[in-house]
Amino acid sequence: MPLDTVKSADDILSAIHVLANMIGGAYGDHLDDAGITVPEWRVVLTLARYPRSTATEITDRWAMDKMAISRAIQRLEKSGTIQRKRNPDDRRSYRLSLTANGQDLYERILPVANERYQALVSTLTRRELGALHKSLDKLIAHVEKMNG
Repeated sequence: MPLDTVKSADDILSAIHVLANMIGGAYGDHLDDAGITVPEWRVVLTLARYPRSTATEITDRWAMDKMAISRAIQRLEKSGTIQRKRNPDDRRSYRLSLTANGQDLYERILPVANERYQALVSTLTRRELGALHKSLDKLIAHVEKMNG
């Protein structure tokens, strides 16, 4: 592979990392005010959209470190934001769901999260956003195949 190809790929991967970290930071202040962390918000967001998910499903959805999700789940359960029940399909795991407090937290945070999302993507045209989404999906699928 020519050096400029490696440099170009590295620039793209660096840009993806920088963007991901900056996006987390853009949400961080609001989440701090709500008393939760970015990993905790990801758990709450996932359970609002996909009730009764397992920790493994949440970890896979966000491609996050298993321990980061585990700690987030423990804190959310301790605070009464989520509850867990033994998974009848796999007795080694638990199905997670939002409590009434968790649903309230989600509904309080979501409007600002949506506002920040819209502000972020507003710099792209609908066509650019579609192309970016398609390209990211393609890269994600390829990495999943690479990781077997």
